[in-house]
Amino acid sequence: MSRPGYIFLTCPDAELLHARISELLESNNSSDFEKKVYWADEDLPSNFWDDLTLQTLFGSSKAVVLRRAHKIKTATWKMLDKALASLSDSSFLFICLEGKWERKGPPVPAVLKKRQCWKFAEKQKWTWQSAGLDEKSIAGFINKWAAKNSITMENPVKNSLIKALPKDARAAKLELDKLELAAGPDKKLLEDHISLIAFSDDMNFFEFMNAISQGGDPIEIWRRVLTNHMEKDSMVFMLTASLTREARALWMMLHGEESSVRLPPFVKKQKMTLATRIGPARIAKLFDIVMEAEIGIKTGNRKPEQALELMVAALTSLFAPTAPNRSRR
Repeated sequence: MSRPGYIFLTCPDAELLHARISELLESNNSSDFEKKVYWADEDLPSNFWDDLTLQTLFGSSKAVVLRRAHKIKTATWKMLDKALASLSDSSFLFICLEGKWERKGPPVPAVLKKRQCWKFAEKQKWTWQSAGLDEKSIAGFINKWAAKNSITMENPVKNSLIKALPKDARAAKLELDKLELAAGPDKKLLEDHISLIAFSDDMNFFEFMNAISQGGDPIEIWRRVLTNHMEKDSMVFMLTASLTREARALWMMLHGEESSVRLPPFVKKQKMTLATRIGPARIAKLFDIVMEAEIGIKTGNRKPEQALELMVAALTSLFAPTAPNRSRR
């Protein structure tokens, strides 16, 4: 078998994982493989093990994707180690370790590092690692998109795009699709086009807070916020993370740390205006709202949809200008 039997992919960004798997399938002439996806934070069914070790009736090949493999328990790693030793030639396995990266490096479980399958993968270079998009890596993400779509831009425009794009690959891809249309037949991206990026996670909450703090109807804003988060299981935590980032930026700007908030100048000016208008008391309350939603879910006291509904109600109440005793300091 000329291609790898399996590959470990360590990355917290689902869109980057999807893109890398597609690249690996294409580079190994495996694009037509039947794709089978399993989730390691659920009990792995017997079909998963069959897909690894058994030939199909008609000899077709399978690309087996194991998502959230960082959640696998010790006993399952032992079983997987044994299964990989007798992996079918018709199976191409992608093991996705999706834990959050820490300063010490890739979040590879200690129990996995002891397994033969990991040691062999490292020796064969059957591993791929990415911490996701940040200020450095997003430049490469943009370069790849521009080259693929024949988009040109001046360096100042690229710098603005780096700062404006959300650091989530799926959201960033949606914004780049929008910019490709805006570039028109000339395929040239201009500074004015950057202002079209208005619906990243942070900008969603900026628009929400900006609109509702001025007495606007939040229904349409919330519809746009929620539309950008299609995976229901993770939506609440994506939104609470976005809200926390927004609150932290507003707090820093209100307390003399504006230079530490990395945003395009026009966005920073808008956020400073919002921070001044809603005041420190309401910004601080945002952290309480986030904590209440997350604790409710993690303790099992609330279902995700209940926590989301209560979070929407709390934010709407917090920013309603006509509410009594509302601090604007």
